[in-house]
Amino acid sequence: MAKMVKFLLCFALIFSSVLPVSAAENLFIDGIQKRGVLKVGIPSYNTPPAYYIDKDSEQLKGYDIDIARDLANELGVDVQFDRTSEDLNTLVRRVGAGDFDMAIGKLGLNYKRMFNAYPVHYLNFRHALLANRTFVSSLSSEPGNSEFAEALKNSNIKIASLAKSIWEVETATNFPNATYVGYPDWAACQQALFDGDVDAIYRDMTEIKPLVYAKPELIIDYVPILFDDIVDKKSIYLSKDGYVNFTKFIKFYISKEWGQVKSDSDILEEYKDVYSAS
Repeated sequence: MAKMVKFLLCFALIFSSVLPVSAAENLFIDGIQKRGVLKVGIPSYNTPPAYYIDKDSEQLKGYDIDIARDLANELGVDVQFDRTSEDLNTLVRRVGAGDFDMAIGKLGLNYKRMFNAYPVHYLNFRHALLANRTFVSSLSSEPGNSEFAEALKNSNIKIASLAKSIWEVETATNFPNATYVGYPDWAACQQALFDGDVDAIYRDMTEIKPLVYAKPELIIDYVPILFDDIVDKKSIYLSKDGYVNFTKFIKFYISKEWGQVKSDSDILEEYKDVYSAS
């Protein structure tokens, strides 16, 4: 019996020494590391404090830029930003097609975008309007009344926001009788409101509230309106291959370094100096 046990042990040692040992590979991450660069798509315009060109350094800055750079650092590679997409929807389509490894830039989530790329949720931002006070006064209910939200949502309001973005879809969904006008950038949207071309501008809370921070006198003619019940799940977008192979890496970074999914209140507080200076 002792001889048999000794024989089996020897056989096991010999057999184990000749078996090939292979580590599981993540080909998507391996490809980034071999290339030496994480390719990141971001919007073409500036939206501080998320992503923008710093006037002093003329370098890209912002919390979305920091996320991309941190991910690249954890991968041990450089980062390369692509700002050539004409609009936000095109940016999402391009990452889905594999033009870059990930797309970031406070990108909202809706069904149509999920046809083109795969989202990784990292922010919760409530929707908001800055509306002309005269238009608001024309409604059958006043702000603060329980009926006001429904009166506003069902009104014939004329809304402006960014062209070819989720805000056109969100307007059609949340304001079914509204007219939507898309503008090339946020400054043009604001000017349209101030010129009386539209009744309101529509984006998330981190874009509407700072306008009043910067110019408190706006509340004389305009009303900021927050929708607690409409929340946009801002997401990092990936291709199918990226979603399968890179999502866990990104989610681990978000939980460990970013501090879980942040709200608009978190961002407004964390970057209050940037908002107050804008």
